[in-house]
Amino acid sequence: MVNGFASDVVGRLPRWLAPGDEDRPSRRTWRVETIVLIVVGVLLAVSALNDIVWSVNNNGRLVADQMTWRHYNHRDYFNVSAAPLVVGQPQDLACANATPGPPGERTQLCILIVGPVVNGLRTVVGGWRLAARTGDFATDRYDCFGAGATKALCPKG
Repeated sequence: MVNGFASDVVGRLPRWLAPGDEDRPSRRTWRVETIVLIVVGVLLAVSALNDIVWSVNNNGRLVADQMTWRHYNHRDYFNVSAAPLVVGQPQDLACANATPGPPGERTQLCILIVGPVVNGLRTVVGGWRLAARTGDFATDRYDCFGAGATKALCPKG
């Protein structure tokens, strides 16, 4: 049954696409296939390079965000969480405990960071505090300052 189906499909193919008795592709076919393979290879190389450059740039920015949090809050904590506020945008968020303790077990200080990395640091434009043992949800934010207050990112004063 399968062989019958396959022969029906092959029978309906145009002559130039149907399998032949001998394996002799024309020069034109060989050139077209080569060009298509080269184009596909170039596209894959460009996309891989773009992904690598984006990752390196993004990782360097997040390391600078952690250093900025430490510098801005005058605390040399190891567990500073840094991530893009919105993926693909240059505005990032860095949070860590206000006092020593396990991550998230104390009140957290979160800062909004923008701009390029200059001397290993970036510009702080605002932020807020988070209650202990809560996630970074708008309902848990309070004591907003800077862009956190002007953009109404905190419902609690």
